[in-house]
Formats: sequence, structure tokens, C-alpha cells
Amino acid sequence: MAKIPENVQELFKEVPNVIFATATAEAQPNMCVIGMKALIDEETVYLSDQYFKKTLANLKANEKVAVLILKGHDAYVIHGTARYVDEGPEFEEQKAWVDAAFEAKGFPVRAKGGCFVHADAVYTSHPGEHAGDQIS
Repeated sequence: MAKIPENVQELFKEVPNVIFATATAEAQPNMCVIGMKALIDEETVYLSDQYFKKTLANLKANEKVAVLILKGHDAYVIHGTARYVDEGPEFEEQKAWVDAAFEAKGFPVRAKGGCFVHADAVYTSHPGEHAGDQIS
């Protein structure tokens, strides 16, 4: 596993949404916007599932994913290995904060699962001479 650099961790926490990219076993890509997210540790992020359809099918077929973190000209991509959960203590812990956050906003939405993404590599994705460089 790769460590997510501190500046990337901070940007992940700061931005309201990230882009989550998955692919089928045949490499057909899919992306979705994720707003309910958490930094678990320096190697792992959590993305909550409220509406995964193609994403969940892709996760079952192909555990390799990418997470784009973007704000202005700052952009990073975490390439990772996904582990989907929808039961057990890990899920219940994540579900509690997700459901509470939706309730506080007045949305009748509940988490039905979630995805732990363990970083395999982190790349820059912003413009300039270091665009696409692996940083972790």
C-alpha cells in the first residue's frame, strides 16, 4: 500500500465531493460523484454507497479503482484496491455517521454500503511539468 501524502489527505477532507472511477471486468469505465466520504488513515479512504448501481456491479467484478480529488488547479488521483462492505462492525460504524449527516440535512437517505479504498499509488493530476507524476 501507498501512503496518501498529507497535503492530499487535507484536500480530500476539504473538498465536498470526489470522483470515483470503477471499471467492469472488460475494462468499461464508470465514474460517479461521492459526497459522503472519510479519510480512515494515511493509506485508506471510505466512500459511502447510497445509490451505487453500475459502481457496485463493477466493484464486484474488478477491485481496482481510482479516486480523483480536485479543487481549482490542485488535483490528485488515488489508484487503489477497493473492499466493499454492507454489514458488520466496520460498516455499522461508517453507516452511523453517514445516516446522521443525511438526517441533519433533512434528507431521507441511508447508507446501504460503502467502499474502503486502500491506496496503491497516488499521482498528481494538475497542470504543469509534474502532471501525472507518481508521488506515493
